[in-house]
Parts: sequence; structure tokens; C-alpha cells
Amino acid sequence: MAWLLVLSVLSLMTEGERLVEAATRPLVVASGLVAVVWTVVTVVVWRARPGVLSSSAWLALDLAVGAWVALVPNLADTAGFFVGGFPISSALMAATTRGVTGGAVGGAVIAAASAWGYGAEQAPRIAEVIAINLLAPVVVAWAFTSIRRNDDRRRTAEADLAFERAERARADDRAEVAAHLHDSVLQTLAMIQRRSSDPQDVARLARSQERELREWLNGADRDVTGLMDLVRSSAGEVERTYGVAMDVSCVGDLALDADVEAMAAAAREAMVNAAKFAGVNRVFVLAEARPGDVRVVVRDKGRGFDPGQVARDRKGISDSIVARMLRHGGSARLTTAVGSGTEVDLRLPGEV
Repeated sequence: MAWLLVLSVLSLMTEGERLVEAATRPLVVASGLVAVVWTVVTVVVWRARPGVLSSSAWLALDLAVGAWVALVPNLADTAGFFVGGFPISSALMAATTRGVTGGAVGGAVIAAASAWGYGAEQAPRIAEVIAINLLAPVVVAWAFTSIRRNDDRRRTAEADLAFERAERARADDRAEVAAHLHDSVLQTLAMIQRRSSDPQDVARLARSQERELREWLNGADRDVTGLMDLVRSSAGEVERTYGVAMDVSCVGDLALDADVEAMAAAAREAMVNAAKFAGVNRVFVLAEARPGDVRVVVRDKGRGFDPGQVARDRKGISDSIVARMLRHGGSARLTTAVGSGTEVDLRLPGEV
């Protein structure tokens, strides 16, 4: 709009062949005022109700104003001097709101108005006017359509990714809860069943499990500073609960985070399995934290077992050990055979 006004003033002031005749000067001035008023109205409407700008009625009026501004230079015999970019902006409005079809229609209207009055001897000029006013809105419409389509795809992909992450997080939370319940509550209930003849022992186990479960639900801080504290604490609990000696060796240490705590929980489950099923009086636990490699090995020299014969509803190894380590970027390797003992080797990449 500002550029159109500058060109309008210059067209009225220029001497020589581009001078606007006195009879047509009011036409140039009136057309400039129409363009100014329409621009102000457009801005006001855009701020108040932007959706109106994409309506058919508004686009028709906008193209009408643009076509008139494009037509005036020929009527005033200014050779297109004061047109500038105002008329084509109407075609661009149609292009950005109605796509390639709107751009083609708007560009055709402005091109026709701009070329009105040219004679056959000015064919190159006519071709230039049509090319500029028709092709530009079509190209802009295609670009905006492509950008919007890609933007829609990006938003859809981001929404799908966010949903997938949320689902994965919920699944991991459920798996962690299930693994913890298996490691603590279910194990204690099984022990209570086996020791039902000793009421005092049953009451002790129940109180201990109640206290542990309340602390876990409330997120109580534990008096531990690293992996080795957790391993020693778990070994002590298993030793007191099952009466099996835990021979623990620790080398180095690693600060606690979600991955390290998961590894300690998996190691505790391996200790519990050894204490319950190996049929031995001593279980060996080795915990090492070295640069780039964290390892906990739980080994017994007991009866061993055939992994293929483990019932599917027994989740101590598959969920509480293997799946738990995988969820946290680690690994778990089980080595066992009937009569040859069992070794559970847990590994977690990390910096010490």
C-alpha cells in the first residue's frame, strides 16, 4: 500500500510522457484513496475476525479492488507506472486461502485487468503482464499448500510420537509395579504359606512386608548412596528372610539413578531365587562398577534347573530380571543346568 501511494504521487508529479492528464488525475487520486481505505478495512477485519478474509464474498471484493487498481493505469494512460505490487496482493490473498485454484482464478482476474487496453502490437508486454500476474499466485499457492501439507504431517507425526511415548511410559510403569510386587509382596505371601505353622514368623514377615511396601508407595528416601549400598542392603534382607548366607564382594561404586536402581532390583530378585530354589547355604554375589561397564553376578552351586521347564506364569526371571534390565538399557544372561548351579550375570553400560 505504501509503495502504491509513492508511485501514485510520482505519477501525478512526473513531467513528460508519463504525465497524467488533468482530466484523469481525479481518477488516480480516487483509486489511491479506495486502495488506502480497503487496506485499512482489511487490517481491522483481520485483527477482529481473521476467518472472514477467507470467505468467498471477501475474496470477491478484494479481487475487485485489486482489479480496479490494476485497470486504472490504462484508463489514466500512465503506462502502469503507479500500480506496483498492490493488485497482485489480492491474487496472493486468494492463493494463500484457497490454494492453487484460488491463485489461478485471482491471478487470471488481475492479469486480465492489467492487460486491458493493450493493442495487438504490444503482445510481448501482454505476455509479460499475464506471466507475472498469473504465475506468481499459482507458485505461491503451490508453496503454501506444500508447506501446510508438510506441517500437518509433522503435527500428526508429533502427536503419534507423543502418544506412543506416553503409552510406552505407562507400560514401563506397569511393568515396574508388577516386577516390584513380584519381588516383594508375592514372595512374602509364598513364604507365609510355607511357614503358616509358625504364627510369630508369619507375623514378622507380614509386618516387614507392610513396612517395605508403605515405604515404596510413599517414595521414602533410603539411606543409600550408590549401587553397592543397594546390593549389600538387598543381600542382607535376603539373608535375614531366607536364612541363606550371602557372600558379597563389591568393587567400585555408581551413583543411583533409575537404571542403577533397576539393576539392583534385578540383582535382588536373582538373590531371592537362589536362596529359595538352589538348595544351598551360601550364595555368592559380585558387584563391579568400572568405567563403561557395570556388572552384578549372582552365583550359586546348587541344584540348577532347566529354563525350558519353567512354567509360563513364573515371572521371576523373565519379568523381574531380564525384561527389567532390557527396559533400562542393560542385559541379563542366565547360565544354568540341572545339577550344575546357576549364574545370573547383569550388565549395564555406564560411566563411573
